[in-house]
Amino acid sequence: MLAHLSHRVVHVGPAGTGATIKLAVNGIVHALNQALSEALVVAEAAGVDRSTAYDVFAASVAGAPFVGYKRAAFEDPDGVPPAFTLDLVGKDLDLLLALAARVGVPAAQATANRAAVAGAVDAGFGDRDMSAIAEHLRNRRLSVGRRTGNGGRNGM
Repeated sequence: MLAHLSHRVVHVGPAGTGATIKLAVNGIVHALNQALSEALVVAEAAGVDRSTAYDVFAASVAGAPFVGYKRAAFEDPDGVPPAFTLDLVGKDLDLLLALAARVGVPAAQATANRAAVAGAVDAGFGDRDMSAIAEHLRNRRLSVGRRTGNGGRNGM
């Protein structure tokens, strides 16, 4: 039955282990999402066209399947329906952080990602696709620019 749902089925252990590995995989996905959002917005802020930056990311060593899969959502955030909302990302990261605490593993990346997601959710992006982190960063950049009078360029 599982073979119809995936191109590869891996036995990871006894009952319940699948939920653990799903949280671990989603932790990686959420870290990729945050890194991709930040890199894209930094490139845009420095004058690189969004699609051009995405072309480079997708063709580079960073071009994980996730980068290709989420391209439309990152390039046209308002034109693509949510595949995985930021509210759900927050729930996933809470579960991952609880698991990490239970097994005694520091999870600095997941903690940072959770804080970033909380900021986006607090700003009204909870029902948006996870790629909306990039839009949240764009909005924050513009907000910082208005406060500093330099367009958010931080001395550039």
